[in-house]
Amino acid sequence: MFSRNKQAMGKIKKDKSKTWKPLKLEGAFFAEGIDGLIGIEELTDYSLEKGTKKRKATRSDDKSDKGNKKKKAQKLDDQIDNDEEDQHSAQKKKLRAAVKGEKVKPKKKKQKLDDKRGIKQSNLIEEESGIGSDSESNLDKNGHEVDAEDGCLVNPDNLKSDINVHSWTSLGVPEILVKALADQGFQAPTPIQALTLAPAILGRRDILGAAETGSGKTLAFGLPILNGILEAQRKEADKVNESNNSTETGDQDWNKLGESENEDDEDILSMDELSNEEYSDSEHDYVIKESEEDNEEESDFEEREEIVSDELLNAEGIGCVRAIDNIMINDSRGSPKKPLYALILTPTRELAIQVKNHLVKAAKYTGIRIAVVVGGMAAVKQERILSKSPEIVVATPGRLWELIQEGNAHLNQVDDVKFLAIDETDRMVERGHFQELHSLLEKINMNGEKMKTRQTFVFSATLTMVHDVPQHLSKKKNKHRHKIQKFTPEQKLKKVIEMIGISNPKVVDVTKQSGTAASLTECRIACTIDHKDYYLYYLLKRHAGRTLVFCNSIGCVRRLATLLEILECNPLPLHASMQQRQRLKNLERFQANENGVLIATDVAARGLDIPNVEHVIHYQVPRTSEGYVHRSGRTARAQKEGITILLMEPSEMQYYTRLCKTLGKTQDIPTFPVVDRLLIAVKERVNLSREIDRLELLCRRDNAQKGWLHKAVEDMDLVLDEDQLESTMEVQESADLKRQLKARRRQLKSLLAKPLFPKGFSGKYLDSSIEFQLDQGAQKAVDVMKQAIEEKPKKNKKIIPGIPKPKRFSKLKFSRKRK
Repeated sequence: MFSRNKQAMGKIKKDKSKTWKPLKLEGAFFAEGIDGLIGIEELTDYSLEKGTKKRKATRSDDKSDKGNKKKKAQKLDDQIDNDEEDQHSAQKKKLRAAVKGEKVKPKKKKQKLDDKRGIKQSNLIEEESGIGSDSESNLDKNGHEVDAEDGCLVNPDNLKSDINVHSWTSLGVPEILVKALADQGFQAPTPIQALTLAPAILGRRDILGAAETGSGKTLAFGLPILNGILEAQRKEADKVNESNNSTETGDQDWNKLGESENEDDEDILSMDELSNEEYSDSEHDYVIKESEEDNEEESDFEEREEIVSDELLNAEGIGCVRAIDNIMINDSRGSPKKPLYALILTPTRELAIQVKNHLVKAAKYTGIRIAVVVGGMAAVKQERILSKSPEIVVATPGRLWELIQEGNAHLNQVDDVKFLAIDETDRMVERGHFQELHSLLEKINMNGEKMKTRQTFVFSATLTMVHDVPQHLSKKKNKHRHKIQKFTPEQKLKKVIEMIGISNPKVVDVTKQSGTAASLTECRIACTIDHKDYYLYYLLKRHAGRTLVFCNSIGCVRRLATLLEILECNPLPLHASMQQRQRLKNLERFQANENGVLIATDVAARGLDIPNVEHVIHYQVPRTSEGYVHRSGRTARAQKEGITILLMEPSEMQYYTRLCKTLGKTQDIPTFPVVDRLLIAVKERVNLSREIDRLELLCRRDNAQKGWLHKAVEDMDLVLDEDQLESTMEVQESADLKRQLKARRRQLKSLLAKPLFPKGFSGKYLDSSIEFQLDQGAQKAVDVMKQAIEEKPKKNKKIIPGIPKPKRFSKLKFSRKRK
């Protein structure tokens, strides 16, 4: 029922329709005096017309063109507002046609409707996507450039002012990595970085780099790897966007197809409605039409079910099961989520953790995840980290090969890695070491095509260092009866290239002939094996500072750690037999203490970047020249000064001679100046600590033997005879041993409480009444050694035994020979 105001009809032109009839109301509904001004009319002849979602009332006798135009405009608006419903109907029709085996034939579209719809949809797209706003240009509220992946500011104006941005960007380093380098204070690239970054990033060349220790080799291969991963991720994102755009355009085509069909159907329905208006005179007719459409849909679904059921029936009418072959089922647990881009191999666990920490700082603003896989730690935890699919894995060969054999999904992608880096390569590829590395290289290089596309980095401080042939091999002959000759640096590099499978390499060698850093001061102390402990304690107390002591064996490390612990030097041992957790704790404690003492084997010789190590002491002469170079490289890093002291006994002379010959030293290493008079008090303390160590060992053995015997007797419920019980003499000996140990400890404690050498005491004028305090020497060992070299330059220039002297002929000898 519809009504309108009579007063309003009086002001406007009356409608031609005669369906509006006045309605008489009984009773007084209006106030007195206004009955003739207000009237109510009703519309009796009307019909309901179906829309997409809305129902509207129209007059059945309105057949003018004006009404038709309004009707079409209203239909167009409703059609645009309900694109989702049209898309659903188009997909439904497509499904019906697929079930019936028919093809969907697209119909022609009306140009006017398409133009109107295109304008409308373009406006909607602009409103939704925000074209013309700051979101497209990746700008934040302040107008700074923002990285699209992680939302980090990459504006070069935000970088620190003391960093030379152009020196990094000119080598191809992206700004997002330069910002992280600025946070760490790297102002400009080092020589090895300046020579390797450009060909690695811009030319994508394989790199064989040899540089002195502490020259920045980690970033020399880390920055190209990070840049390559960023480029690969950017390309993958572009591919995904293109595929999404193509799917969106395909969906839009299907939507337009469904819309055109719906428009044609609606036009036909409107013509039928206009011609058959007498059949739809009430709301009841509309309900009948709606129910008929629902019945048609139900009949279509029933037909589809009948077709499918008929297909699944055999000749006898028995239902069958449809089997579909060759379907790939994606297992989210077994299959990796992201690819493995880079693999970095190191010889030691501590070096792997250090490389990972350096790369994490460099990839601070990139979102690249880095994982470390080393032995000595829980494999379950490492597998949980690998389940997150990190882009870079830093590992030692042993644990890595173990997890690959166990079938780790992420590590099994080592065949497809795009970047491979091997740090300290000369140690890794040695014969008899790291057998797992050779198995890894065989697995990685199995596919020749992937090997050509992979970028490889090989770095070491002693990559081009070669040795003389040992005497026992120089006399032998090989299969072809030729003498075994010395390798040249070129032959050594060629062997490494063939073993790793490098293509298109660029060799960068910035090492010096000596193999050590220019800021490193080398010296030695010649003494007997018993006096090494005296000189070691002298150096630790006389010249305070962070000191790293290297030994050749684990037993030597343990003995020195016990001896220095008795002398209250607080040493920290580090060797391969220790648990990995304790090794990392000792490294952290050593870095936290300015005067810390770390006693280690060659486990700590390669790659460890421990800041501000002032002294490196070789308690035993290293067996190879590479070991000497890498040990000494723990100090004098990043253009800082440092000193390395070699404690040499007579039996180690052959190793010392070979070392000097390999490093090209024609003169003897200078001797570190030590005041012999000051060693008297040092010897007293060290000898006392040795005695305490011996007594403690005897006490431990005695207690272990007694404890074993009493425990066995208690477990078996036995009673010992008088002969088997301890005699009074044995009890007295053990008591005397404990008394001696207590007396020695008390004596050493009193000696350690007294100062040994006074401050500024030179030792030239010894006086027994003066107390000497050793640990307050203000002069550094480097300065003492430099001063000694300046004062006595001639004494230090001795010819090394075993190296031939240069021939010099005087004029007199030459004239005599001529005669």
